[in-house]
Amino acid sequence: MGADPRLAVAQLVALQRQLPFLYALLLVNSVAIVVTHHVVAPFTLSTIIPAALFALSSVRLVHWWRRGRLIPQPTPGDARRRLRFITTLGPVIALAYGLWSFALLDYGDAIQQAHVMIYVTTTAIGCIFCLGALPQAALLVGLIVIPAFISACLVRQDMTYTIIAADVALVLTVLLRVLFNGFDNFRQQVISQTRLKRQHDELIRLNHDNERLARTDSLTNLPNRRRFHDDLADLVASGEAGPFTVGLLDLDRFKPVNDTFGHHVGDILLVQMAERLHALLTAGATLYRLGGDEFGLLVSGNARTAAAVGERLCAALAEPFTIAELTVTVGGSLGIATFPDAGRVATELFDRADYALYHAKRVQGGGLCVFTHDLETAIRRDRAIEAALQACVFDEELHVYGQPIVGARTGQVEAIELLARWRSPLVGDVSPSDFITIAERSTLIHGITLAMFRKGLAAARLLPPDVALSFNMSACDLHSPATLAAIEHEVFASGVSPRRIWIEVTETAVMRDPASAARVLQRLRRLGMKVALDDFGTGHSSLSNLHQLPLDKVKIDRSFINDLQAQRGWAVVEAMVGLCRALSLECVAEGVQSPDQLETLLRMGCEHMQGFLFGEPLPVAMLPEAVRIIGRRAAA
Repeated sequence: MGADPRLAVAQLVALQRQLPFLYALLLVNSVAIVVTHHVVAPFTLSTIIPAALFALSSVRLVHWWRRGRLIPQPTPGDARRRLRFITTLGPVIALAYGLWSFALLDYGDAIQQAHVMIYVTTTAIGCIFCLGALPQAALLVGLIVIPAFISACLVRQDMTYTIIAADVALVLTVLLRVLFNGFDNFRQQVISQTRLKRQHDELIRLNHDNERLARTDSLTNLPNRRRFHDDLADLVASGEAGPFTVGLLDLDRFKPVNDTFGHHVGDILLVQMAERLHALLTAGATLYRLGGDEFGLLVSGNARTAAAVGERLCAALAEPFTIAELTVTVGGSLGIATFPDAGRVATELFDRADYALYHAKRVQGGGLCVFTHDLETAIRRDRAIEAALQACVFDEELHVYGQPIVGARTGQVEAIELLARWRSPLVGDVSPSDFITIAERSTLIHGITLAMFRKGLAAARLLPPDVALSFNMSACDLHSPATLAAIEHEVFASGVSPRRIWIEVTETAVMRDPASAARVLQRLRRLGMKVALDDFGTGHSSLSNLHQLPLDKVKIDRSFINDLQAQRGWAVVEAMVGLCRALSLECVAEGVQSPDQLETLLRMGCEHMQGFLFGEPLPVAMLPEAVRIIGRRAAA
């Protein structure tokens, strides 16, 4: 019966198939004996005993036939119990049939007695074969029946019976050898099947593990990009069940964390961030790591539901992370697109969530953005402009225009602000507010700035030497040592005095990093250049920062000048002019368009102005004549 539970189960399964045939063999052969002996044998031997044996065999036949149909795969415990029972019951039944058969040898003629001997040997051999899966029981049956049969033959002291006994003994020996060899093969087959089953189960487990690993991010244990796209495809395929939202989340300021503290800290930050965000997810929302610092989000429900989830995630990202002794603050930009409003195909939904992410990151400066078709149109145009900028030869396609800055009391031109105009062969005329904003999102702005300096410095030779040139610089330029070095080189190579050059920077540009901006601006001033704070009043500078910056001039934004006639607008501009006077800064009013505005500003004490009242932006080739015309008009 063995210690291996699988072997016990296999033995019982085999026996469940064979035992019905064993009992059928007993019944058929026994009926034949009864038929030939019912006349010559006593009633007890010919009727009562066989009837009892037939009843027992019939019950066992039905039992095993039904069990094979109802319980094809027994449990190991049940198999062991039943094998023990068979090993016990088999010899008992063999003994009962054997004693009955040997008792019949005393009755009938030689043919009838020979029939009994044939019955005993064939039935015993058949039973041994049927019990081959349980060699213990087969051996016991053989040892009970065959030796008794041999003894019965030898007792007759007849040569024929002696030869029959010898043949049967030889057959029994061979049969038992075949039996045990067959069982060894049976056992090896079960062992092999068990090993194959174990290997198969292990292979299935490994396949499941590999599938899980292939669809799980190893760092954060979040579902990965492959799982994201599979789940998205499944949701689209079953989209009739209701709306859902696709989100793309990108961390802000993650690269500086990696660059400053190393990738190990960056990995810990990603793990903490994944744990924090995962804890905030509601039912029906799943977060995925797509790679690097980019994450995916799938939310069942409409855009409002997804927006609520997105707002919580963005707010959680804005909270500081503590890594050992470090406190790290990042942020997040999230773009979402809802099925079916934003699209009915997985690729469309992904691309439109990406559009929204692009807008959230590049335009809003972070936070949540929900996709709309108007947004797609704007972003497609932005991307077309960006592609055109990538292919642009700035020295050929950029055109320089200039707008005069005049002394309010003298009317003479003091400086020319140089403005970029771009006509692309790919996208046509593009507004400066569009292409400058897009260029500032990448390193393209450096090429535009240097092209403007080259063209503007060349145009300076056409202008009177007392007219300054005012160049605009972005925040990207201020923080690019290579760009600053190239500007210095262009200025010195042109032969134009640095004292004729104004550098205009916006409040937003300098307030990103006031200390760093102050160092750069001070460096430019040491070269002799003047520094002007452009669009004053529209940014977020404080008085302390304004006081600490190395400035020479402040330009009041045109939006305040447009509101000059209102009492509140007048008071704000007067306060700005007074502030400049208190800080010993020259004040330039932008957007002056009417004589009334001019008179009001003069009464406030503003000495420098710029606007259509004095001249609109003109190509550099027209500037010398424009300067002369403005000068003659002022003299008159």
